[in-house]
Amino acid sequence: MGWIRKESALLVLSRKTGESLLINDFQVTVGWIRFNKVQLVVSGVGDMLPVKQMLYMNEKIKVTTEIEIVVVNIRDEKVRVGITAPPGTAIQRL
Repeated sequence: MGWIRKESALLVLSRKTGESLLINDFQVTVGWIRFNKVQLVVSGVGDMLPVKQMLYMNEKIKVTTEIEIVVVNIRDEKVRVGITAPPGTAIQRL
């Protein structure tokens, strides 16, 4: 299932370790979840090397200048991430 952003609002999705999201041409994967922190791995197209970022609740990572991901909640084996993106951004669960 995929979404096309029609307005600039926070879209919140849950992911488990190893699960991914595709945001336009960027894949965001949950590397691991431990207690109150999570590792997100952002990979792009072409020669872009994957970027691994460890985040705590309410911390953000910028995928591009217009796309931002915030850790909304971490519970057990799930993380809830909020995505802020401009209208027309395609978002898919993988």
